[in-house]
Amino acid sequence: MQPAGKRPAAPGSEAREEIARMARKQARTKPDEQQAPARSPLKMLQELAALQEISRSLQVLDLDEILHLVLDGVTKTIGFDRARLYLINEREHRLECRMAAGIEQEKTAGVTLPLEKSNSMLARSVIERKPFIVEDAMEDPRVNRDLKQLFGLKSFAVVPLVGRGRVLGAITADNLTSDRVITPEGFNSLVAFAGQAGVALENAQVHDELRTLNRELEQRVRDATEDLKKTQDKLIQSEKLAALGKLSAGIAHEIRNPLTSMKVLVHALSGRLEGREKEQEDIAVIEDEIERVNRIITRFLDFARPRSPEFSRVDVNRLLDETITLVTREAEERGVLFEQTRESVPAVLADREQMKQVFLNVFLNALDAMPGGGQLSVSTRCTAGRVEIAVSDRGGGIQEETRKQIFEPFFTTKEEGVGLGLSIVKRIVDEHGGTLLVKDNPPRGTTFTVSMPPAGSEGALA
Repeated sequence: MQPAGKRPAAPGSEAREEIARMARKQARTKPDEQQAPARSPLKMLQELAALQEISRSLQVLDLDEILHLVLDGVTKTIGFDRARLYLINEREHRLECRMAAGIEQEKTAGVTLPLEKSNSMLARSVIERKPFIVEDAMEDPRVNRDLKQLFGLKSFAVVPLVGRGRVLGAITADNLTSDRVITPEGFNSLVAFAGQAGVALENAQVHDELRTLNRELEQRVRDATEDLKKTQDKLIQSEKLAALGKLSAGIAHEIRNPLTSMKVLVHALSGRLEGREKEQEDIAVIEDEIERVNRIITRFLDFARPRSPEFSRVDVNRLLDETITLVTREAEERGVLFEQTRESVPAVLADREQMKQVFLNVFLNALDAMPGGGQLSVSTRCTAGRVEIAVSDRGGGIQEETRKQIFEPFFTTKEEGVGLGLSIVKRIVDEHGGTLLVKDNPPRGTTFTVSMPPAGSEGALA
């Protein structure tokens, strides 16, 4: 409660008290010690008009531009030699020197002060929301010792920057170069201008915060839209695979039944034609073709009725060794050499046989891409908390339009291909919580990269 007989301090009363104190001191000063002559009314009117012009310019909403305008107003218009503008870092509870005029940038870079009244006159001015004039900085214990030495302080003014009810920072100004005293008129102009600047700075900060929030919101909308599209694509793909799966299963059964009968009959016919070399050769061709069709049917059924993975801890490097062994003979026949760069990586939770099927398919595709031989690179590493396996060939590469379709069921560029291998590979990797990426491997060739969460991590499947 306000004590009886006293009124609340009027706005700017602290500045008037400080000016009155200066006037009393100046009255006690001998004439030959007064360094600053009184300004003429015309000079004061010109200064006021200039300040009003700068105040109108402060309507811009760019924070850095406003900081420049404020410092120009303090130095070029009011006439201080130097000025420093500090803003509050609320997160760290400190004052940071954001910009200065009349001082080398190297001196002000990184200058910060604790927001504690006992630490500096700047902090005191901000906390008490009062302007001050320090007449002898070297002898005044309230002035921060580091700032005294850094800026060579003698006398200076400090004024808080107050917006609509909240303090944003402070301005300090001095006449170190010209050694002029700070007059009551100059101090009063600084206080008045700081009031305008505080409101402008608050507007700019609010605008900056809104702009940041808007960017974050736009990014969230983009992310949400992308996630929705991926979910929609997965749903469409899932429905497509389900329909194709049913169709494949029906066709496979319809073909396999007569195919089995044909196989039995051909085997019987082979026995009857024993010793007839030409006929035996024809029968061998028929048996090979029946076996090839049977393998295609098996692919159809694998695609139509995938079994659920049985997860266990799998050593990725050992699994790759086992899979490479399966294709080593074929690779040698085609003149393909394996180049391996392996790192020690964590185990993953996976179905060993299914993941072996994944890498076997990728290896065979890489061999097909290099009919004239070449180098097949296999590497493992742990990056961004995931186990990454990359397989790179030196073949002719995959065109962009083809890359968009290679995981679609029944899409193939091979004359004898069925187009189910990579579809099955992609589904297996997805069911393991992994990702499968394909990209060009300049200057030639293609890289397939399988990325999986390590066992025990948040993204690992159990």
